[in-house]
Amino acid sequence: MQRPLTLLFILCLTCSCCLAQNDTLRVLFIGNSYTGVNNLPQLCKDFSAGHGKTLIYDSHTPGGNTIDDHVNNPTALNKIRQGNWDYVVLQEQSQIPTIDYYRYNYMYPAVERINDSIKKYGPCTKVLMYMTWGRQNGGKQCDISGMYCSPDFQDFSHMQDSLESAYTEVAAKIGGGVSPVGIAWKRVLEDTSIVLHSADQSHPNFSGSYLAACVFYSVLWNENPVGSNYSGSLSGPAAAYFQEIAKQTVFDSARDWNPKDTLFADFKYSQYGDSIRFTNLSKSPDPFSYTWDFGDGNGSTAEDPVHVYMGDGVYTVRLTLNHCSSSMDKQDTITVNTTGMKPDLTHLGVKVFPNPAGNRLTVSFNSPMRGEVQLIASDGSVLSVHKLNDAQYLNLDTGELSPGLYFVKVVPNGQTHSWEYKILKH
Repeated sequence: MQRPLTLLFILCLTCSCCLAQNDTLRVLFIGNSYTGVNNLPQLCKDFSAGHGKTLIYDSHTPGGNTIDDHVNNPTALNKIRQGNWDYVVLQEQSQIPTIDYYRYNYMYPAVERINDSIKKYGPCTKVLMYMTWGRQNGGKQCDISGMYCSPDFQDFSHMQDSLESAYTEVAAKIGGGVSPVGIAWKRVLEDTSIVLHSADQSHPNFSGSYLAACVFYSVLWNENPVGSNYSGSLSGPAAAYFQEIAKQTVFDSARDWNPKDTLFADFKYSQYGDSIRFTNLSKSPDPFSYTWDFGDGNGSTAEDPVHVYMGDGVYTVRLTLNHCSSSMDKQDTITVNTTGMKPDLTHLGVKVFPNPAGNRLTVSFNSPMRGEVQLIASDGSVLSVHKLNDAQYLNLDTGELSPGLYFVKVVPNGQTHSWEYKILKH
């Protein structure tokens, strides 16, 4: 005879989230000359090394290429297919985000398509949009035919506003992040006379690329860029200034340029007899896994496990939600107390067989009985109720039941207590 348990769940406010951060990152840069000039990937590597970090990179940056060009480019796709990238950085051709026709008909669909390829070969890879900067003096941006054009931007900042809108919008569409290099440029150009453009008023000079590397460091590593001992060809004060601008733009910003994995670990429980069904309420992006610790030396990796505690005591149940390099815990304390809870129904002589059950389950008694028999799922829901009218046995059809844990509950007429029996269905 099984004994019902009195369970008290006391919430322990010990939910914790820890995002794993290694000292090595693998980054693939896909773009064009804005990425290739001054070898931005190498600058990012050198800047990271100045903070004691290791950045391993590859790149594909043919001049003038658009993201739409990369979608079906064998070289770009082969690099994506290598997988194992922590980040893939996408940089659009400099004018396309400002021209509505190309922004909505080419840039956005291309980003979504290439994001699908990235996620196929690297489910844990994060996509980072490289927000570039406006032309030095703004102006109208048109395609080669002159058929499709942007507004006639009054100046750099006016064009930069359009670029910011495009990059943040497309990043939101794919759940990716943004490296807000153009915004850092805007801070410098609006407040100082420092020149970040090269002579063509479009591409970056070394200062512009160095500032981009500072921004990328803060986004990729989620760390303060100030203090790197790498300054390239810049003076110490100039390098320190650009590091501070990147800090203000990314690290000190209320915006979340690089959205972290959104994890929410939670569960509830339901009790039937001596068995507890845990229902997972966690939320996480794919891919994810669960690890349960029931506090009695047993555990599970099932999404919604059922567990039986073999004796009285206080047990700490911990659910750990794992997503790529991130994890979150939810913890509750269970007090199991069976003292004085045992009903005296031994005179009924109840037998339930076979167990595990096949297509039929028989419930029998010592003598004819009145009452009812309930067939109950492991979550506590009643599947069927069968009335007993001086019956000494009852046959239940279990052929349609899915494999799993079930309960037979006998409720005799005139009795305060009921009787439960756990069964398994193959």
